[in-house]
Amino acid sequence: MRVVRIWFKKTGMSRYISHLDLMRTMTRAIRRSRIPLWYTEGFNPHPYLAFALPLSLGMESERESMDIKIEGEITNEEIFSALAPVMPGELEIVGVTDPVLDPKFIAFGKFELIFETDEPEKLKEVISDMLSRDELIVQKLGKKGHRKILKDVNLIEFIESYKIKTADRSLTLEIVLPAGSTTNVNPELLAKKISESTDVLYLIRRLDLLTAEKKSFR
Repeated sequence: MRVVRIWFKKTGMSRYISHLDLMRTMTRAIRRSRIPLWYTEGFNPHPYLAFALPLSLGMESERESMDIKIEGEITNEEIFSALAPVMPGELEIVGVTDPVLDPKFIAFGKFELIFETDEPEKLKEVISDMLSRDELIVQKLGKKGHRKILKDVNLIEFIESYKIKTADRSLTLEIVLPAGSTTNVNPELLAKKISESTDVLYLIRRLDLLTAEKKSFR
């Protein structure tokens, strides 16, 4: 038995698949592929599937990972060839590798916030002004004891880096935010803040997960 890391894209309508439904979808696809999947023992055997930092509902991703346990003699290339053709819709397998890092080493997420606008340069000025301030306060859901509460958070304190790119009818904000088990800042907090101020629609896409050294999670 060994652990294999499956890399996949989650784009288009597949971004509306919940994490629970994603697990079910992946389990069915793996069964159709006839990969020799390892199952737990006991009264209710089930396959081992582990996702690194599951994606929020409604977000796209260019690089998600799922660890599975397999049995028998099968190469990563053979796993890719068996699994890629049976994937549904806009879930696309892009690679199969041996795991290098534990998900606990994830420290940041790299995201694209894509805004639809007829005036990209004007929107760039607005966003640049917002991000140059000392404070950009949003409300974030947190806990106080056993109760869930809304608390004020200054997003500026958590932005590691960002770049703004404009096109004919869109603006893309590429941004790096804390992600992982210690601190996790959802980019939708910023996207909603910008949208409320400018009345523009947006799409969020996760490009990569990074370590504390800003290297890609592998």
